[in-house]
Amino acid sequence: MRVFFKKIKIPLILILISIILMLFTGIANHFNFMNSGPFNICFFGAIIFAGLIFVSVFIILYLYFQDYVFRIKPSSTTKGKIKKILRNIGIFILSLVISLTTLLGVMLSYYYTRPAPIYESPPFVYLNTWTAIPSGDQLEKHHKSNTELLYYNNSFWMVYQNSKWHLEDKNGELVVAWSPNALEGTWHTVAKIKVPGYDVRDPLLTVINDTMFLYFLPNFKFDPEPDMTFFCKSNDGIIWSIPRLVTINVSYSDGSWGKEANWCFGRTEPITKDNITWYVMASGKKKMIRAQTILLKTNDGIYWEEVSVVHDALYYEHYQGSEACIEFLPNGELVSTIRVASMSSWTGYIFGTPHAGTSIATSYDNLTKWSYGADFQTRLDGARLFTVNNRTFAVGRNHLGPGLVGNHLGRKRTAVYEVKQNRLIHLFDLPSNGDTAYTGVCVVNGIVYVSYYTNPIEHDLPWIVGLAFFSASEIRMAAFSAEGLLYYANTRGGLIG
Repeated sequence: MRVFFKKIKIPLILILISIILMLFTGIANHFNFMNSGPFNICFFGAIIFAGLIFVSVFIILYLYFQDYVFRIKPSSTTKGKIKKILRNIGIFILSLVISLTTLLGVMLSYYYTRPAPIYESPPFVYLNTWTAIPSGDQLEKHHKSNTELLYYNNSFWMVYQNSKWHLEDKNGELVVAWSPNALEGTWHTVAKIKVPGYDVRDPLLTVINDTMFLYFLPNFKFDPEPDMTFFCKSNDGIIWSIPRLVTINVSYSDGSWGKEANWCFGRTEPITKDNITWYVMASGKKKMIRAQTILLKTNDGIYWEEVSVVHDALYYEHYQGSEACIEFLPNGELVSTIRVASMSSWTGYIFGTPHAGTSIATSYDNLTKWSYGADFQTRLDGARLFTVNNRTFAVGRNHLGPGLVGNHLGRKRTAVYEVKQNRLIHLFDLPSNGDTAYTGVCVVNGIVYVSYYTNPIEHDLPWIVGLAFFSASEIRMAAFSAEGLLYYANTRGGLIG
C-alpha cells in the first residue's frame, strides 16, 4: 500500500490544489470579485477545479484497479495479450464512469453549498420581496415558473406554470390565481388550464372589451421550442373557454396576404392606448422560411393582423429575435426589447458570445417603421416593460456569465433596468438565482409590483444546475416605490439619452 501511495502522490497533490481553488472561487463568488465579463474568475476556476478532480480521481482509480482489483497476470500468449488489452479497456471504462460520477457529485455539492449572494437595493426604492407561491413538496408540481400579473377590478390576478421542471412536461398546467392585495398567503387558485398532449407555458393575461383573454404557448418538444399560440377567454377569470389556436393575417414580400398559425406571442400581453385597438409582438417564420418578429393588432382579441415588421432574419441566419416586449411611449409610438441570441455555434450559445444581447426597437410613422439600438450587457430573457412618469423600465434576466451572455453555465438574476432607445441601464437585482425571471408587472397607486420565479434564494446555482438537478422553484413578489425608482434611475444616468 505504501508503494501505491507513492504512485498516487501527484494526483493527491492535484486534489489538494483543487480544494484550495474551490475555496478561493467560493470566496470570490461571495464577494463578487472579478465576477463579470469574459474573464469570469469563478467560472474558469470551476472549470480548472473540475478538470483537476477528474484527472486525479481517474488516475487513482485506474492504478488501484490495475494493482489491487484486477491482478490477474495473463500469459504471454496471443490469447493472454488479448485478455490484458480487454482488462485494461475494462479498467479504463470503469475508472472513467466512476470518475465522471464523482466529478458530477462534487460539482453539484459545491454549487448547492456555496453561499448565496448578498442582494442589495437602493434604500429609497423601499424594496420588499416575499414568496407568493411556494414550490411545495410534490415533485410532479414543484417547479413554479413563467409568471403573468394583472391588476383588474381592484384586485390582482396571476397566471403561472405548474410543472415538474423547466423542460417539457405534458402533465403541466397553467394556474390562474387571485389575490386582493398580492401579499403572501393571500393567493387563491381559481382555475387550471391544460391542453392534452402539450406542455403549456408563457401565459399572457389581458382584458379586451371587458373580457379576460389568456394567451399561452403550447410546446411539444423536450427542449421547449413553441411555434404557435393558443388563447381562451373568460368573463369572471374562473370559467374559461376551450383553448383555440391563434391565426394571424400576415403580409408577404409580393404584396399578398395570408393566414398563418406558426407564430408565438412575445413577453408582453396585448396592450392598448385607446381601448379600441390592442397590440402585441409575435415571432415566427413566414411561409416557414423567413424568421421575423412582427407587430400585430386586434379589435376583438381573436382576429389578429400584421402592422409592421420589427426584426427580420432568414431562418438559417444568426441573430434571430424572440420574447419581444413592448410599451407605449408618450407620443403614442412603441418601444420594444427583443432578445437576440447568436446561434453561430453550440459553444457560443452556452459559453457566451459578444454578438448576443438585446435589440431595442423604437417605432415611428404611426407604428409602421422602426429605428434600432443594441445592448450587449445582457440578453433580456423573460422580461416585461412598464412605464413610470413617461419613462420606460424593464424587469428581466441579468446574465452574470460565463462570458458575456452565456446561457447554460452562467449565474443569472432577475433584475430591474431602465430602457433607453440605445441601451439598457442596470439598476438593481431582485433576490433570485439559477433558473429565474419570466416576470409580470403592475404599477398600482405609486407601487411597482413584480412577479417572477426563481430557484430557492438561499443558493446560487448556475442556470443548468437549477434547471436540471435542483428544479424546485417558487413564485416571488417584489414591490418598490415608483418615485424611488425614478430617483435612483436619475443617479444612474437615466436622465441622459
